[in-house]
Amino acid sequence: MSDIVETPWRKTINWCEIFEECKSLKDELEHYEPLGDLITGEVTFPQVNILLFGGVGAGKSSVFNTWNSVFREKIFNVARSGSADHSLTTKFSKYPILSSSKTGPRPLKFRVCDIRGLEPDHLMNKDNMRYILEGNIPDRFQLDPAGNISADMPGFVRHPKLDDKIHCVAIIQDASIVDAMQDVNPDVTRNIKEMQTVMNNQDVPQVVILTKVDNISEETKEDPAKVFNSTKVKSCVGKVSEVLGIPRNIIFPMKNYECETENDPCIDAMGLLTLKGILNQCDAYLFNHYNDIINDYTVRNKN
Repeated sequence: MSDIVETPWRKTINWCEIFEECKSLKDELEHYEPLGDLITGEVTFPQVNILLFGGVGAGKSSVFNTWNSVFREKIFNVARSGSADHSLTTKFSKYPILSSSKTGPRPLKFRVCDIRGLEPDHLMNKDNMRYILEGNIPDRFQLDPAGNISADMPGFVRHPKLDDKIHCVAIIQDASIVDAMQDVNPDVTRNIKEMQTVMNNQDVPQVVILTKVDNISEETKEDPAKVFNSTKVKSCVGKVSEVLGIPRNIIFPMKNYECETENDPCIDAMGLLTLKGILNQCDAYLFNHYNDIINDYTVRNKN
């Protein structure tokens, strides 16, 4: 029996004009400026940082690779991804996303931060999460989530700036195990919720990226454009909202590039919609630091 309904459960874009809609979304995000509707002229904030956080195999690195593929307009894998018993990511890495243009690739105004996937034996401790959120951890830092980090370690950033901090956390959740997420990975789910407390204490917004939605709906697998018409995907969003306490409107269904060898506009559109929602949350974080941005990121005339 089909799980597809005529009226989408979330209003997004006109999927009948997917090429035009995708081009418009991509152009909008390529010209994204942090808090751009409020700061202009001589005030420039370098970029926002998005942390990908979740269990092993949920698709963290694949999310970054998918976004990169959208903007490079070809399947383009930078972060290590794939199926393994243990996390393929062992370092804390800050990845820029480059756009593909006639004048050559240029970094966009957002970076994606990737860390080791959570496992029962490699859970995140609260101090390490605070260091990550506060911007104390440098790029390419070898990071065991459960290990002990101290300010005496080489490379530790003692006085991070606002643009070093994490501005939004994207919790990555595999849609195919949502029904049993508290039974299959109870320690990982519990750890994510504990880290949410740390994020809330630091006033860092969170969203959920619901990956592998094509695995819960056969019709969505055949036609990704139907993801917002799928009652199974809608139900999955509701269950994640209940478990993690995150509003439905910031839980984003997304299919990563996995077996595809060419870009698909429907997959691109899902990735772009997700990224747009995350950047809105980054701006919400920056809004609370508006005065700091004006004071610290204004290019002043030295004459």
